[in-house]
Amino acid sequence: MHLILRKLSLMMALLSLMALATGCSNVAVEEKESLYSSGGFELYADSIVRDGTVYKALSDTCIGEVWSATSDTGRRSPRLITALKMADALFAKAVASPSGMSAEEIYLSLGLMRPEESMAALRRLASAPVDDNEDFPRSSLQPYWASAAWEVYCATGSTEWLREAYDYIIKMLSRQSALNSSPLCTELKCGIPWNITDPSVAYPPRMNDMSRFQSFSSSVNIARAHTLEIASRMAAELHLSAERELHALSENIGNNVNDRLWLPDLQRYGQYLYGDYFPIVSTVTDNEANLLAVMAEVATPEMSSAIVANLPLGELGVPHTYPYLIPSAPLLAWLQGLYGLAASTVRNPAAFLHAMAAVWSVTLDGDQAAVWPAMVIKGLFGIKPERDCLNFRPMVPDIFPGEKRIENLAYRGATFDIAIHGTGDRIVSFMLDSVSVTPYRVAADITGHHRIDITLSGNDLNAKPLRIMEPLAVPATPDVKWATPSDLRIINFDDRLHYEIYTDGVMTEAITTDAYRVPDGCLVTDIVPTLERGVSGYSPASHIDAPEGSLITVKASSITPRRPPVHLIKDPATATNYIELAARHNTRITCYVNVAEEGDYFLTVGYTNGSTRCAVRTLGINGKDVGTLLFPSRRANDWVRVYPSTTAVVHLKEGVNKLWLTYVRGTILFNKLTLLKRS
Repeated sequence: MHLILRKLSLMMALLSLMALATGCSNVAVEEKESLYSSGGFELYADSIVRDGTVYKALSDTCIGEVWSATSDTGRRSPRLITALKMADALFAKAVASPSGMSAEEIYLSLGLMRPEESMAALRRLASAPVDDNEDFPRSSLQPYWASAAWEVYCATGSTEWLREAYDYIIKMLSRQSALNSSPLCTELKCGIPWNITDPSVAYPPRMNDMSRFQSFSSSVNIARAHTLEIASRMAAELHLSAERELHALSENIGNNVNDRLWLPDLQRYGQYLYGDYFPIVSTVTDNEANLLAVMAEVATPEMSSAIVANLPLGELGVPHTYPYLIPSAPLLAWLQGLYGLAASTVRNPAAFLHAMAAVWSVTLDGDQAAVWPAMVIKGLFGIKPERDCLNFRPMVPDIFPGEKRIENLAYRGATFDIAIHGTGDRIVSFMLDSVSVTPYRVAADITGHHRIDITLSGNDLNAKPLRIMEPLAVPATPDVKWATPSDLRIINFDDRLHYEIYTDGVMTEAITTDAYRVPDGCLVTDIVPTLERGVSGYSPASHIDAPEGSLITVKASSITPRRPPVHLIKDPATATNYIELAARHNTRITCYVNVAEEGDYFLTVGYTNGSTRCAVRTLGINGKDVGTLLFPSRRANDWVRVYPSTTAVVHLKEGVNKLWLTYVRGTILFNKLTLLKRS
């Protein structure tokens, strides 16, 4: 027996020598318990095993053949020291990595670690030119700019930066106040989320620019609510009276997001409201929007805990959407980091570990300067820069035993070495230079080098179960044929699905057959393909069944006086179908509409806009202005093809009604006005 033990000891020593001799090369992982294992992917304290390949951290400056610090990057501040060598090495790799200094990265951790670079980067982002078609169809509201700007202020205390950032945010919000509003849902803002450059990743192919623009996404509205709240905080710091108004606006949008987009049975937010005239909720999950709701505190604490526990995850991380719109889309590193921060916020160690595994895998191969440091500094150590202090709220799962230490973390005029002893999230001791401190924070005006020691109680964090989902694609959009205005047949019927029928925006029933007859009296019908709750697709274009007399059209040829735009349309016969509305003439055009029944009507204007700028007109009815219509540029130099404006909801009296459009900006050619009686 002693001989066997001696031989084993010699073998272990030989393996150690081999590891030392190979320097920064991959070696086999020893037999030991993994920290995380899923789908052919495993984490160990000093190793990652992925697709059969072993990546081993030999020190905090060397990960096998993947990364080795150079002399000028090996000891940049700050530095992480734990019992998990891979955690330390990936932290050092991130700190040494270059960064594009995006607003997301600044918000995650670079605002604290690189405040001056972050300030300069945010200035560059703010000064970038806005497209002439501003905010159509894509909102220009950068969801993380305000958060990043606030982070930089908290990290530096610069009132000069605070004024500059506040002025930019107010200017951006003011520009969008009219451009991202729609009477189809007055409580929310419309537009494609800022970060979606390819609409096919978030919208069904049948939707055009206008229908995508007139959707009301959780992402756009959560980002706006958070931006308004940041502006309110800035106004408070600057002693401005706008603080309360901005906070009220933020709270109003947040409450409406919770009322209109929260899905109680799924315990998360839907993707957006969409559809003609009566918007319905897409139950496709936008994971980023849900996590931003947690971090922005748009979701209540109870909702936040539910979101983190019920978010649909893949084995290797958080997909951008679920079901998948693009099944092969790579995982986004910063989205995994956002999930980790949300997990720390709601104290869910299982979710934190899942995010950690995804972040380790993604950041192993590329330069990601902000993601793992954010999870360490803000997640594990719970360090949050605030307006007047550095606050601490750690959450340490039991996979991080022993002492965890961050060295040389700079904050304003001070530098800290911070050690956490134990696990859990209940602080039993907080020592600043060996002196007990409560509450658990450090004042912003502290200077010099200091040591902080935090001891945790080892309490059970009560991990919530996670939802690891099979990769599923969005069900196919129904190809619907209408034999009569009330009778439909689904050509691409799939017997694995059921089809939810929405009439005038309300889900009335689910069918499992390919044919259906819409009840009498329904104006708008939508059909949503559903595999199971939470795995739904998109409706085709809304079916409109307008009763006789409910659709009214006023053509340009019936309005006088008229000015055919022959300088834009050379053919006189074609030009006579349009009226030019521009800054130099027809700044206000008036028409009269006779309706048989008082009530609410949907109103759109058919127009052409061959310029490069979105045109805007105020809509007035019977003596007062009632809203704003947008007329985006659709095809440069095309003044013939007619498109619908944004839709307004107006109240008309029985008999003759006076309507007008008043110039705000931009040139359009008016072709027709359409009214549809709302049921």
